[in-house]
Amino acid sequence: MKAWIDILSPKQLWMFTRLAEELERRGWEVLLTSRRYEQLDELIETVFQGWDILRVGEWGGGTLEGKLKASAKRLLELTRIIPEHRPDIAFSSGSPEASRIIYGLGKPHILVSDTPHSPVNPLSAPLSARVMTPWVISREEWVRAGAMRAAVRHYRALDPWFWLRGLREDDSALRELGLSRGRYVLVRLPETQAAYLNVSDEEFLTWLRGALGDMEAVVLPRYRRQAELAERILPNALVVRRLLPGPPILRHAAVFVGGGGTMTQEAALMGVPNLSVYPGRLPTVLRYLVGRGLVLRVRSVRGLVKALGEILGNLDSWAERWRRRSARLRSIMEEPERRVAEAAEKLLG
Repeated sequence: MKAWIDILSPKQLWMFTRLAEELERRGWEVLLTSRRYEQLDELIETVFQGWDILRVGEWGGGTLEGKLKASAKRLLELTRIIPEHRPDIAFSSGSPEASRIIYGLGKPHILVSDTPHSPVNPLSAPLSARVMTPWVISREEWVRAGAMRAAVRHYRALDPWFWLRGLREDDSALRELGLSRGRYVLVRLPETQAAYLNVSDEEFLTWLRGALGDMEAVVLPRYRRQAELAERILPNALVVRRLLPGPPILRHAAVFVGGGGTMTQEAALMGVPNLSVYPGRLPTVLRYLVGRGLVLRVRSVRGLVKALGEILGNLDSWAERWRRRSARLRSIMEEPERRVAEAAEKLLG
């Protein structure tokens, strides 16, 4: 059997290469495609250089019009390429292009995602024969996103468990950055150019500056503009302009401050004390982790300053508490890539 997997973000790169390994272990042929995108390019060319990933099209930028034009152009480019490979099935995490093309070829699409709130889902969920999602997300959420109720299937894992399970110890990124274990606060800036967030980079960074003060901080921006703003607004922070793998840096942070979803989940699963400053209503997975005491939600500069002070003032106790809770959560999880591969095989008969 032949599978086509379309990869549109760093998270999907980590997740779907694990799925590709599982499919290949089962005897499948796998075609991986992606796009030219500053959050992906360096990872594909370094950490994932051993994978034969075909890059087609490009990211459309921060505007809705730009995203629409880039998607339309990429759809046509992929339409000229994909039929030649004759895939039996396609996987994506909400790729409008992949779901539309494989549907047009009369083959099934499997949507693997923990973000039913993403604006791409009304385009891809209705065309998906299966929607594979963490068990904490209800079928009703996916039905509201356009999926057929009968198509929704669950795996008992959070998405970072695809790649965190069995992750090898690697201190090379720490050495490159001159960091010491447990001696820095790691900050991941939010996806402010995503269609589902409504917060400016300046607003977030100014808010963060009031919380960090002179504290040693490492900032991971997503875009060049974010890096430039961070260097100006947070002059005492180490702003990492290179696209380095997040887990090795995250694993040894004293505290993690997350403006998004994926690295906050990673921190929770690694047992790293973390604060979520996610703007707006929390996605279901983050609400679940808040409920388990593995994510601490803060809503203001005052709250962030207070929480950071409390954690850093008694770090050993907080870290041990997080490690115990994290171990309990990890103990109930299964191998999600196996469940997705099994769903595909059952679907194809």
